[in-house]
Amino acid sequence: MNNTAFPRSSLGDNAPWRAALYIVVASALFATMNALAKYLLLPGTGPEIGVLQITFARYVFGTLFLLPILYSARIVPRTVHSVKYAFRAGTGAAGVALMFLAITHIPLANAVAISFSSPIFTMILSMLFLGESANRYRWLAAALGFAGVTAIAAPDASIFGLASLIAVAAALCMGAEVTTVKWLSNQGDRAIVMLFFGNMFGALLTFLPALPAWVWPEPLQWLSLAAIALVVIIGQRLVLHAMALAEANFVAPFMYSTMLFSGLFGVLLFDEMPSPALFLGMALIVASGVLLARFGR
Repeated sequence: MNNTAFPRSSLGDNAPWRAALYIVVASALFATMNALAKYLLLPGTGPEIGVLQITFARYVFGTLFLLPILYSARIVPRTVHSVKYAFRAGTGAAGVALMFLAITHIPLANAVAISFSSPIFTMILSMLFLGESANRYRWLAAALGFAGVTAIAAPDASIFGLASLIAVAAALCMGAEVTTVKWLSNQGDRAIVMLFFGNMFGALLTFLPALPAWVWPEPLQWLSLAAIALVVIIGQRLVLHAMALAEANFVAPFMYSTMLFSGLFGVLLFDEMPSPALFLGMALIVASGVLLARFGR
């Protein structure tokens, strides 16, 4: 067998596959985050917590969970790019809130699958604002991705439903956040510092909007809110470890296992049976992502 078909790492021949395992575990954690949010938004699970309050909790608990990591690494978070971090946090928080809103109205797997069209928006926004270029393969990837979104959101060829459009808007915001992260990555801040400021500014930006509909959660709801942030932080750390072990174009396709975990949670926890259109859309979106990972920068 030709070993050049597999990415190599200075940390050993099995490092890429360990990276893939990290990505799959991270994907399960990200799917868990959405499942927990959907559970909190269901009626009858306690006081009715709103989307903005859950989004705020996700960021404030994320900030708190990152503090001991920074302390153990003896890192004092400092930056001179506060405005850029605020912009990144604004797009990220909008994406999270819109995703939480979408999953209250459409099946978990559908919303998550649509959100995976975000790399298309990242490509377009990077071309517009970062001066990147796109070859014919990347445009083909964009066409496949949008076809996948259409298959999921409007299987009967009707106009997109409002909830599906909300999921598309979430994908747009996520794409904008990744574009901003690429912008910030050229400023010299460490990855853990970028994570910290992303969570801190996200908490600051969502605090006031969450106040008007604030309710006091029950103990189990507090636990679920903290768990949402914890699984995201662990997932993000695993992604960082994976990117250090293998090339992004090798590990990125494994991220699509998030859709599988989301579908599994939907079936087991919320009685959401996947449709044939969902599988077709997933296949097109995965093909789009693989093309972007292969031919994107």
